[in-house]
Amino acid sequence: MGDRVASNPSGNEPAVEIARLPTGVDILDRNLNGGLPSGALVYFSANPKSMPEVFLFELTIPRKTYYITTHKNPRYIKRHMMELDFESNNVEFIDLHDEYYHKILHDTPDRQWASKKLVQYINEWLDSLKIRNEKNFTIIFDSFSFLLEVGIESDTLKPILDKIYDIINDGNSICYLMMIKGIHHESVENRVQYWCDVIFDIDLERKGDKIINKLTLPKIRGMSPITDFIKFRVTDRITIDTSRDIA
Repeated sequence: MGDRVASNPSGNEPAVEIARLPTGVDILDRNLNGGLPSGALVYFSANPKSMPEVFLFELTIPRKTYYITTHKNPRYIKRHMMELDFESNNVEFIDLHDEYYHKILHDTPDRQWASKKLVQYINEWLDSLKIRNEKNFTIIFDSFSFLLEVGIESDTLKPILDKIYDIINDGNSICYLMMIKGIHHESVENRVQYWCDVIFDIDLERKGDKIINKLTLPKIRGMSPITDFIKFRVTDRITIDTSRDIA
């Protein structure tokens, strides 16, 4: 699994081995010594024009995935995955879109009450996941921005993230929080980034008549960050540009 031994500058205690979980993007995993740290909470910041959903689909490949969808019915996401030749057999969808828009808001126009009911639903699902005591899985929030948009404040989000953190660390698993760039205040972004172990930053730029997708990992628990731009292309899959070494 590409484990490595963490450095031990004091020399007083044995170094701690860092278990790693593959991301599903092979070239990226090779440059991450096997993948991201097990138990990591990942802030996945993405420009919506960069087609981040394809990157999220790649992240479902290595292991069972709980895919929390907030913006459309899961059947459309499954269809999109099939169009790109991704398997969805190991993906279990949690449909917050339907729960919030078609059930909770159907019962009340009070947005404050609705956000509380949504938090209750999320906590109940997390409790059921904890009871199952599963190991080696992925959680993807597509998107976590949705929870902020419906008015859930950071003081309420923090206990949810604490619960997620306990579950993924007990289960040697990983969680990605997809955050859409350009819609949150910088102070909110900074706060959530501080809570996370890893930051994926996906953006794009236009050079002449070409659009270049770029990835950096400015924060990775237990290892040096990747601050040089990693260029990638989005076709039916994510293709890392190997013309430039990303180590």
